[in-house]
Amino acid sequence: MGAFHGRTFGCLSTTHSKAIHKLDIPAFDWPIAPFPVLKYPLDQFKRENEAEEKRCLEQTADLIDKWNKKGSRVAALIVEPIQAEGGDRHASPNFFLGLQKLCKEKDVVFIVDEVQTGGGNTGTLW
Repeated sequence: MGAFHGRTFGCLSTTHSKAIHKLDIPAFDWPIAPFPVLKYPLDQFKRENEAEEKRCLEQTADLIDKWNKKGSRVAALIVEPIQAEGGDRHASPNFFLGLQKLCKEKDVVFIVDEVQTGGGNTGTLW
């Protein structure tokens, strides 16, 4: 929860930042996978953060399996790598590699939707 993908009709089904933006807007019934909530400073919480990312990857795999079994095949996974509107939330490169691997294993398209961080808040413009 916390990702922002836009305000057009289709994008609002994948946006999960502020409920007010979706008020009175119908949305697709799509599964919502967890995004890691890391603890800082990273070097002091390495073990806890690795466990959190592992938990999120496992829950995402389970979610894909559950939806596929109920007849609603998951076609794609959309992730925002730095959730700026969701509270400036980040995950490690290993988490994203894990998502990519999971998507390959499950035959799910892996989409990285970067909406807001091109403006330099990562320290680099684009």
